[in-house]
Amino acid sequence: MTRENETSSSHRRRSKFSWKKVLAALGAFTLIALIAVGGVFGYSMYQAGKVNQPQATATAKAPVKKTATPAPKKEVQITLAATGDVLSHEPVVASSWKEGTTRYTREVEKIRPWIAGADIALCHQEIPFGKSDQDSRGYPVFKAPLSWAQDSKDFGYDGCSTASNHTFDQGSEGIAHTIDTMRNAGLGVTGSAKSADEKRYQMYEITKEGRSFKLAHISAAYGLNQGTPAEYVNNPWLVNVTSDGKIIVDIARQARADGADFVVASVHSGAEYNSPPSPEQDLISKTLADSGQVDLYIGHHVHVPQPIRKLPGGVDGKGLWVYYGIGNLLSAMHASQGIGTQVGQIAFPTITLPAKGHPYVSAAGWVPLVMDRSTLQVVPGYLYESSEGAGTSLSTQTAASYLAHLREVTEGQATELKDPPTADSTTKVQPLNS
Repeated sequence: MTRENETSSSHRRRSKFSWKKVLAALGAFTLIALIAVGGVFGYSMYQAGKVNQPQATATAKAPVKKTATPAPKKEVQITLAATGDVLSHEPVVASSWKEGTTRYTREVEKIRPWIAGADIALCHQEIPFGKSDQDSRGYPVFKAPLSWAQDSKDFGYDGCSTASNHTFDQGSEGIAHTIDTMRNAGLGVTGSAKSADEKRYQMYEITKEGRSFKLAHISAAYGLNQGTPAEYVNNPWLVNVTSDGKIIVDIARQARADGADFVVASVHSGAEYNSPPSPEQDLISKTLADSGQVDLYIGHHVHVPQPIRKLPGGVDGKGLWVYYGIGNLLSAMHASQGIGTQVGQIAFPTITLPAKGHPYVSAAGWVPLVMDRSTLQVVPGYLYESSEGAGTSLSTQTAASYLAHLREVTEGQATELKDPPTADSTTKVQPLNS
Protein backbone atom coordinates (compact mmCIF):
# COMPACT_ATOMS: atom_id res chain seq x y z
CA MET A 1 0.00 0.00 0.00
CA THR A 2 1.33 3.39 -0.92
CA ARG A 3 1.67 6.15 1.59
CA GLU A 4 -1.03 8.02 -0.13
CA ASN A 5 -3.34 5.14 0.07
CA GLU A 6 -2.34 4.50 3.66
CA THR A 7 -3.07 8.07 4.57
CA SER A 8 -6.35 7.98 2.79
CA SER A 9 -7.33 4.77 4.41
CA SER A 10 -6.28 5.97 7.80
CA HIS A 11 -8.27 9.08 7.37
CA ARG A 12 -11.35 7.09 6.48
CA ARG A 13 -10.87 4.94 9.55
CA ARG A 14 -10.51 7.95 11.76
CA SER A 15 -13.43 9.65 10.06
CA LYS A 16 -15.63 6.65 10.51
CA PHE A 17 -14.70 6.35 14.17
CA SER A 18 -15.43 9.98 14.93
CA TRP A 19 -18.81 9.86 13.33
CA LYS A 20 -19.96 7.14 15.64
CA LYS A 21 -18.90 9.17 18.62
CA VAL A 22 -20.72 12.14 17.34
CA LEU A 23 -23.85 10.14 16.79
CA ALA A 24 -23.56 8.59 20.23
CA ALA A 25 -23.00 11.98 21.78
CA LEU A 26 -25.93 13.47 19.93
CA GLY A 27 -28.14 10.54 20.95
CA ALA A 28 -27.19 10.84 24.57
CA PHE A 29 -27.74 14.57 24.54
CA THR A 30 -31.11 14.18 22.88
CA LEU A 31 -32.14 11.54 25.37
CA ILE A 32 -31.09 13.70 28.29
CA ALA A 33 -32.91 16.64 26.81
CA LEU A 34 -36.06 14.67 26.27
CA ILE A 35 -35.89 13.33 29.82
CA ALA A 36 -35.36 16.80 31.11
CA VAL A 37 -38.17 18.27 29.05
CA GLY A 38 -40.44 15.37 29.93
CA GLY A 39 -39.62 15.75 33.55
CA VAL A 40 -40.31 19.46 33.49
CA PHE A 41 -43.50 18.93 31.53
CA GLY A 42 -44.59 16.10 33.80
CA TYR A 43 -43.80 18.13 36.89
CA SER A 44 -45.71 21.08 35.45
CA MET A 45 -48.66 18.89 34.66
CA TYR A 46 -48.43 17.43 38.13
CA GLN A 47 -48.37 20.86 39.66
CA ALA A 48 -51.17 21.99 37.38
CA GLY A 49 -53.14 18.91 38.39
CA LYS A 50 -52.55 19.74 41.99
CA VAL A 51 -53.81 23.22 41.48
CA ASN A 52 -56.87 22.13 39.52
CA GLN A 53 -57.83 19.27 41.84
CA PRO A 54 -60.87 20.10 43.99
CA GLN A 55 -59.96 20.56 47.59
CA ALA A 56 -60.84 17.58 49.73
CA THR A 57 -63.60 18.41 52.13
CA ALA A 58 -64.02 16.73 55.49
CA THR A 59 -66.85 14.20 55.30
CA ALA A 60 -69.65 15.31 57.67
CA LYS A 61 -70.39 12.55 60.11
CA ALA A 62 -74.04 11.51 60.24
CA PRO A 63 -75.54 12.55 63.54
CA VAL A 64 -75.80 9.65 65.92
CA LYS A 65 -79.42 8.96 66.60
CA LYS A 66 -80.03 8.70 70.27
CA THR A 67 -82.50 5.94 71.07
CA ALA A 68 -84.92 7.25 73.59
CA THR A 69 -85.01 5.08 76.67
CA PRO A 70 -88.58 3.82 76.97
CA ALA A 71 -90.33 4.96 80.07
CA PRO A 72 -90.69 2.15 82.59
CA LYS A 73 -94.06 0.46 82.44
CA LYS A 74 -96.46 1.51 85.13
CA GLU A 75 -97.79 -1.06 87.58
CA VAL A 76 -101.56 -1.28 87.21
CA GLN A 77 -104.20 -2.74 89.55
CA ILE A 78 -107.20 -4.54 88.04
CA THR A 79 -110.27 -5.28 90.14
CA LEU A 80 -112.35 -8.36 89.32
CA ALA A 81 -115.86 -9.02 90.61
CA ALA A 82 -117.50 -12.47 90.41
CA THR A 83 -120.93 -13.45 91.73
CA GLY A 84 -122.86 -16.65 92.37
CA ASP A 85 -125.93 -18.48 91.10
CA VAL A 86 -128.98 -16.61 89.79
CA LEU A 87 -131.92 -19.01 89.93
CA SER A 88 -135.27 -18.41 88.25
CA HIS A 89 -137.33 -19.66 91.15
CA GLU A 90 -140.96 -18.71 90.61
CA PRO A 91 -141.03 -16.08 93.41
CA VAL A 92 -137.96 -14.42 91.90
CA VAL A 93 -139.53 -14.26 88.45
CA ALA A 94 -142.81 -12.99 89.89
CA SER A 95 -140.95 -10.32 91.84
CA SER A 96 -139.12 -9.21 88.72
CA TRP A 97 -142.50 -8.60 87.02
CA LYS A 98 -143.71 -6.15 89.67
CA GLU A 99 -142.92 -3.13 87.54
CA GLY A 100 -144.14 -4.67 84.31
CA THR A 101 -140.74 -5.96 83.21
CA THR A 102 -138.66 -9.01 84.03
CA ARG A 103 -135.63 -7.14 85.29
CA TYR A 104 -134.06 -9.28 87.99
CA THR A 105 -131.67 -6.46 88.76
CA ARG A 106 -134.23 -4.64 90.90
CA GLU A 107 -133.63 -7.27 93.59
CA VAL A 108 -129.85 -6.77 93.52
CA GLU A 109 -129.74 -3.05 92.81
CA LYS A 110 -127.83 -2.26 96.00
CA ILE A 111 -124.79 -4.22 94.83
CA ARG A 112 -124.60 -2.39 91.48
CA PRO A 113 -121.65 -0.16 92.56
CA TRP A 114 -119.51 -3.24 93.12
CA ILE A 115 -120.29 -4.74 89.72
CA ALA A 116 -120.29 -1.59 87.65
CA GLY A 117 -117.21 -0.28 89.45
CA ALA A 118 -115.06 -3.37 88.89
CA ASP A 119 -112.65 -3.40 85.96
CA ILE A 120 -114.05 -6.76 84.85
CA ALA A 121 -117.15 -8.49 86.23
CA LEU A 122 -118.11 -12.14 85.73
CA CYS A 123 -121.49 -13.71 86.50
CA HIS A 124 -122.54 -17.35 86.71
CA GLN A 125 -125.38 -18.18 84.31
CA GLU A 126 -126.32 -21.52 85.81
CA ILE A 127 -129.49 -22.07 83.81
CA PRO A 128 -130.47 -21.75 80.14
CA PHE A 129 -132.71 -18.98 78.81
CA GLY A 130 -136.27 -19.38 77.60
CA LYS A 131 -137.42 -18.10 74.22
CA SER A 132 -139.22 -15.10 75.74
CA ASP A 133 -139.78 -13.35 79.06
CA GLN A 134 -142.91 -15.41 79.59
CA ASP A 135 -141.10 -18.64 78.74
CA SER A 136 -139.51 -19.30 82.11
CA ARG A 137 -139.52 -22.19 84.54
CA GLY A 138 -138.29 -22.87 88.05
CA TYR A 139 -136.98 -25.91 89.85
CA PRO A 140 -136.10 -28.58 88.89
CA VAL A 141 -135.75 -28.08 85.09
CA PHE A 142 -134.97 -24.39 84.74
CA LYS A 143 -135.45 -21.71 82.11
CA ALA A 144 -134.70 -18.04 82.78
CA PRO A 145 -136.66 -15.11 81.30
CA LEU A 146 -135.01 -14.03 78.06
CA SER A 147 -134.39 -10.42 79.09
CA TRP A 148 -132.28 -11.46 82.07
CA ALA A 149 -129.31 -11.69 79.70
CA GLN A 150 -129.58 -8.01 78.82
CA ASP A 151 -130.13 -7.28 82.52
CA SER A 152 -126.74 -8.80 83.28
CA LYS A 153 -125.00 -6.72 80.64
CA ASP A 154 -126.71 -3.51 81.68
CA PHE A 155 -125.84 -4.21 85.31
CA GLY A 156 -122.14 -4.16 84.46
CA TYR A 157 -121.15 -7.76 83.77
CA ASP A 158 -118.68 -8.45 80.96
CA GLY A 159 -119.24 -12.20 80.69
CA CYS A 160 -120.49 -15.32 82.44
CA SER A 161 -119.69 -18.94 83.09
CA THR A 162 -122.31 -21.43 81.90
CA ALA A 163 -121.11 -24.90 82.92
CA SER A 164 -123.40 -26.34 85.58
CA ASN A 165 -125.53 -29.36 86.38
CA HIS A 166 -128.43 -27.43 84.75
CA THR A 167 -126.68 -26.54 81.48
CA PHE A 168 -128.43 -29.38 79.63
CA ASP A 169 -131.89 -28.65 81.09
CA GLN A 170 -133.18 -27.58 77.65
CA GLY A 171 -130.95 -29.88 75.61
CA SER A 172 -128.38 -28.87 73.02
CA GLU A 173 -130.87 -26.48 71.43
CA GLY A 174 -131.16 -24.69 74.76
CA ILE A 175 -127.36 -24.49 75.01
CA ALA A 176 -127.07 -22.88 71.57
CA HIS A 177 -129.95 -20.51 72.30
CA THR A 178 -128.41 -19.45 75.62
CA ILE A 179 -125.03 -18.78 74.03
CA ASP A 180 -126.58 -16.73 71.22
CA THR A 181 -128.74 -14.79 73.68
CA MET A 182 -125.76 -13.86 75.83
CA ARG A 183 -123.51 -12.95 72.92
CA ASN A 184 -126.26 -10.83 71.38
CA ALA A 185 -126.37 -8.93 74.69
CA GLY A 186 -122.61 -8.33 74.47
CA LEU A 187 -121.56 -10.89 77.09
CA GLY A 188 -118.67 -13.31 76.87
CA VAL A 189 -119.54 -16.99 77.36
CA THR A 190 -117.54 -19.97 78.59
CA GLY A 191 -118.37 -23.49 79.77
CA SER A 192 -120.64 -24.58 76.94
CA ALA A 193 -120.34 -24.49 73.17
CA LYS A 194 -122.36 -24.72 69.96
CA SER A 195 -119.75 -26.67 68.00
CA ALA A 196 -116.51 -28.58 68.39
CA ASP A 197 -114.68 -25.72 66.64
CA GLU A 198 -115.39 -23.18 69.37
CA LYS A 199 -112.72 -22.34 71.92
CA ARG A 200 -113.34 -23.90 75.31
CA TYR A 201 -112.41 -20.68 77.04
CA GLN A 202 -113.45 -17.05 76.71
CA MET A 203 -110.59 -14.63 76.11
CA TYR A 204 -110.83 -10.98 77.15
CA GLU A 205 -108.40 -8.16 76.46
CA ILE A 206 -108.33 -5.76 79.41
CA THR A 207 -106.84 -2.30 78.90
CA LYS A 208 -106.32 0.19 81.71
CA GLU A 209 -104.05 3.21 82.11
CA GLY A 210 -102.20 2.43 78.90
CA ARG A 211 -101.47 -1.21 79.84
CA SER A 212 -103.24 -4.25 78.49
CA PHE A 213 -103.25 -8.00 79.05
CA LYS A 214 -105.32 -11.02 78.08
CA LEU A 215 -107.47 -12.89 80.58
CA ALA A 216 -108.90 -16.34 79.78
CA HIS A 217 -112.03 -17.48 81.58
CA ILE A 218 -112.69 -21.23 81.82
CA SER A 219 -115.82 -22.90 83.20
CA ALA A 220 -116.45 -26.55 84.07
CA ALA A 221 -119.00 -28.55 86.08
CA TYR A 222 -118.92 -31.83 87.99
CA GLY A 223 -121.74 -33.31 85.86
CA LEU A 224 -125.27 -32.94 84.52
CA ASN A 225 -128.62 -33.60 86.17
CA GLN A 226 -129.49 -35.70 83.13
CA GLY A 227 -126.52 -37.99 83.74
CA THR A 228 -124.72 -38.71 80.48
CA PRO A 229 -127.26 -38.32 77.68
CA ALA A 230 -126.24 -39.82 74.35
CA GLU A 231 -126.10 -36.39 72.73
CA TYR A 232 -123.54 -35.26 75.28
CA VAL A 233 -121.55 -38.51 75.04
CA ASN A 234 -121.26 -38.00 71.28
CA ASN A 235 -120.57 -34.28 71.66
CA PRO A 236 -118.62 -33.71 74.90
CA TRP A 237 -117.75 -30.18 73.81
CA LEU A 238 -121.36 -29.16 74.60
CA VAL A 239 -120.43 -28.73 78.29
CA ASN A 240 -117.07 -28.86 80.06
CA VAL A 241 -117.39 -31.62 82.67
CA THR A 242 -114.71 -32.67 85.16
CA SER A 243 -114.33 -34.47 88.47
CA ASP A 244 -110.59 -33.92 88.88
CA GLY A 245 -109.81 -30.62 87.14
CA LYS A 246 -107.59 -32.07 84.43
CA ILE A 247 -109.73 -30.76 81.60
CA ILE A 248 -109.42 -27.27 83.07
CA VAL A 249 -105.62 -27.59 83.08
CA ASP A 250 -105.65 -28.73 79.44
CA ILE A 251 -107.84 -25.80 78.43
CA ALA A 252 -105.67 -23.41 80.43
CA ARG A 253 -102.54 -24.60 78.61
CA GLN A 254 -104.25 -24.03 75.28
CA ALA A 255 -105.41 -20.58 76.35
CA ARG A 256 -101.87 -19.64 77.37
CA ALA A 257 -100.53 -20.97 74.07
CA ASP A 258 -103.07 -18.66 72.42
CA GLY A 259 -101.76 -15.65 74.33
CA ALA A 260 -103.53 -15.62 77.70
CA ASP A 261 -101.58 -13.85 80.46
CA PHE A 262 -104.00 -14.72 83.27
CA VAL A 263 -106.43 -17.63 83.70
CA VAL A 264 -109.62 -17.70 85.81
CA ALA A 265 -111.38 -21.02 86.42
CA SER A 266 -115.07 -21.04 87.38
CA VAL A 267 -115.71 -24.46 88.93
CA HIS A 268 -119.22 -25.83 89.54
CA SER A 269 -118.65 -28.50 92.16
CA GLY A 270 -119.21 -29.51 95.79
CA ALA A 271 -121.88 -30.93 98.08
CA GLU A 272 -124.99 -28.74 98.08
CA TYR A 273 -125.71 -26.78 101.27
CA ASN A 274 -122.38 -27.80 102.83
CA SER A 275 -119.90 -25.07 103.69
CA PRO A 276 -116.82 -27.30 104.13
CA PRO A 277 -115.23 -28.01 100.72
CA SER A 278 -115.93 -31.51 99.42
CA PRO A 279 -113.17 -34.02 98.59
CA GLU A 280 -113.85 -33.37 94.90
CA GLN A 281 -113.39 -29.63 95.40
CA ASP A 282 -110.14 -30.26 97.25
CA LEU A 283 -108.91 -32.52 94.46
CA ILE A 284 -109.79 -30.06 91.71
CA SER A 285 -108.28 -27.07 93.50
CA LYS A 286 -105.06 -29.02 94.20
CA THR A 287 -104.86 -30.15 90.58
CA LEU A 288 -105.15 -26.55 89.41
CA ALA A 289 -102.65 -25.24 91.96
CA ASP A 290 -100.10 -27.95 91.15
CA SER A 291 -100.42 -27.33 87.41
CA GLY A 292 -99.09 -23.78 87.54
CA GLN A 293 -101.53 -22.90 84.74
CA VAL A 294 -104.42 -21.27 86.65
CA ASP A 295 -104.29 -17.94 88.50
CA LEU A 296 -107.69 -17.87 90.24
CA TYR A 297 -110.44 -20.32 91.28
CA ILE A 298 -114.08 -19.17 91.63
CA GLY A 299 -116.51 -21.82 92.91
CA HIS A 300 -120.29 -22.23 92.44
CA HIS A 301 -123.06 -24.81 92.92
CA VAL A 302 -123.44 -25.51 96.65
CA HIS A 303 -125.78 -22.50 97.20
CA VAL A 304 -124.01 -21.52 100.42
CA PRO A 305 -120.74 -19.65 100.95
CA GLN A 306 -117.53 -21.57 101.54
CA PRO A 307 -113.97 -20.71 102.66
CA ILE A 308 -111.53 -18.52 100.77
CA ARG A 309 -108.01 -19.93 100.98
CA LYS A 310 -104.63 -19.57 99.33
CA LEU A 311 -103.08 -22.86 98.26
CA PRO A 312 -99.38 -23.43 97.59
CA GLY A 313 -98.29 -23.72 93.96
CA GLY A 314 -100.01 -21.62 91.35
CA VAL A 315 -98.45 -19.71 88.47
CA ASP A 316 -94.78 -18.88 89.10
CA GLY A 317 -95.17 -20.50 92.53
CA LYS A 318 -97.08 -17.49 93.84
CA GLY A 319 -99.94 -19.59 95.17
CA LEU A 320 -103.53 -20.06 94.02
CA TRP A 321 -106.39 -18.15 95.63
CA VAL A 322 -109.42 -20.41 95.86
CA TYR A 323 -112.93 -19.09 96.46
CA TYR A 324 -114.40 -22.56 97.03
CA GLY A 325 -118.01 -21.45 96.75
CA ILE A 326 -119.46 -17.93 96.73
CA GLY A 327 -123.07 -19.01 97.26
CA ASN A 328 -126.12 -17.61 95.51
CA LEU A 329 -126.50 -14.15 94.13
CA LEU A 330 -130.29 -14.44 93.86
CA SER A 331 -132.72 -17.22 94.72
CA ALA A 332 -135.93 -17.83 96.65
CA MET A 333 -134.45 -20.35 99.07
CA HIS A 334 -135.65 -20.30 102.68
CA ALA A 335 -133.55 -20.10 105.81
CA SER A 336 -134.99 -23.53 106.64
CA GLN A 337 -132.72 -24.87 103.90
CA GLY A 338 -129.77 -23.57 105.87
CA ILE A 339 -128.68 -20.16 107.06
CA GLY A 340 -126.04 -20.19 104.33
CA THR A 341 -128.71 -19.92 101.65
CA GLN A 342 -129.51 -16.42 102.94
CA VAL A 343 -125.96 -15.09 102.49
CA GLY A 344 -123.31 -15.05 99.82
CA GLN A 345 -120.07 -13.48 98.69
CA ILE A 346 -118.89 -11.29 95.88
CA ALA A 347 -115.40 -12.51 95.04
CA PHE A 348 -113.38 -9.33 94.63
CA PRO A 349 -109.69 -10.10 94.02
CA THR A 350 -107.16 -7.53 92.86
CA ILE A 351 -104.98 -8.47 89.90
CA THR A 352 -101.65 -6.67 89.71
CA LEU A 353 -100.15 -6.09 86.28
CA PRO A 354 -96.51 -5.48 87.26
CA ALA A 355 -93.93 -3.45 85.36
CA LYS A 356 -92.28 -6.76 84.49
CA GLY A 357 -93.56 -10.30 84.69
CA HIS A 358 -96.96 -11.96 84.69
CA PRO A 359 -100.11 -10.52 86.24
CA TYR A 360 -101.03 -12.13 89.55
CA VAL A 361 -103.60 -11.95 92.35
CA SER A 362 -102.09 -9.49 94.80
CA ALA A 363 -105.07 -9.34 97.18
CA ALA A 364 -108.11 -11.55 97.78
CA GLY A 365 -111.06 -9.38 98.72
CA TRP A 366 -114.68 -10.32 99.26
CA VAL A 367 -117.99 -8.56 99.91
CA PRO A 368 -120.61 -10.08 102.26
CA LEU A 369 -124.13 -10.41 100.86
CA VAL A 370 -127.37 -10.83 102.81
CA MET A 371 -130.78 -11.64 101.36
CA ASP A 372 -134.05 -10.42 102.81
CA ARG A 373 -136.26 -13.37 101.88
CA SER A 374 -139.48 -11.40 102.39
CA THR A 375 -138.62 -8.92 99.64
CA LEU A 376 -135.95 -10.98 97.82
CA GLN A 377 -133.59 -8.04 98.04
CA VAL A 378 -129.87 -8.79 98.19
CA VAL A 379 -127.63 -6.16 99.74
CA PRO A 380 -124.02 -5.79 100.89
CA GLY A 381 -124.12 -7.10 104.46
CA TYR A 382 -122.15 -4.27 106.03
CA LEU A 383 -125.06 -1.90 105.31
CA TYR A 384 -126.86 -3.58 108.19
CA GLU A 385 -124.02 -2.37 110.42
CA SER A 386 -123.98 1.21 109.14
CA SER A 387 -125.95 4.28 110.10
CA GLU A 388 -127.31 4.33 106.56
CA GLY A 389 -129.03 0.98 107.05
CA ALA A 390 -129.85 -1.64 104.46
CA GLY A 391 -133.35 -0.40 103.67
CA THR A 392 -134.98 -3.84 103.93
CA SER A 393 -137.41 -5.40 106.36
CA LEU A 394 -134.88 -7.89 107.69
CA SER A 395 -134.20 -7.20 111.36
CA THR A 396 -130.77 -6.04 112.47
CA GLN A 397 -130.53 -8.99 114.87
CA THR A 398 -131.24 -11.55 112.14
CA ALA A 399 -128.81 -9.85 109.80
CA ALA A 400 -126.17 -9.90 112.51
CA SER A 401 -126.57 -13.66 112.95
CA TYR A 402 -126.32 -14.16 109.21
CA LEU A 403 -123.15 -12.07 109.00
CA ALA A 404 -121.55 -13.86 111.93
CA HIS A 405 -122.11 -17.18 110.19
CA LEU A 406 -120.83 -15.85 106.88
CA ARG A 407 -117.61 -14.48 108.38
CA GLU A 408 -116.95 -17.70 110.24
CA VAL A 409 -117.40 -19.79 107.10
CA THR A 410 -115.30 -17.49 104.93
CA GLU A 411 -112.39 -17.76 107.39
CA GLY A 412 -109.77 -15.06 107.81
CA GLN A 413 -107.31 -15.30 104.93
CA ALA A 414 -109.17 -12.98 102.56
CA THR A 415 -110.02 -9.33 103.23
CA GLU A 416 -113.60 -8.21 103.76
CA LEU A 417 -114.32 -5.04 101.78
CA LYS A 418 -116.74 -2.23 102.63
CA ASP A 419 -115.95 0.54 100.14
CA PRO A 420 -117.21 0.05 96.58
CA PRO A 421 -114.67 0.80 93.85
CA THR A 422 -114.84 3.83 91.63
CA ALA A 423 -115.24 2.96 87.97
CA ASP A 424 -112.17 3.88 85.92
CA SER A 425 -113.09 5.46 82.60
CA THR A 426 -109.80 4.30 81.05
CA THR A 427 -110.68 0.63 81.48
CA LYS A 428 -111.85 -1.33 78.45
CA VAL A 429 -112.80 -4.99 78.36
CA GLN A 430 -113.11 -6.65 74.95
CA PRO A 431 -114.26 -10.25 74.47
CA LEU A 432 -111.98 -11.62 71.74
CA ASN A 433 -113.49 -14.95 70.65
CA SER A 434 -117.22 -14.39 70.97
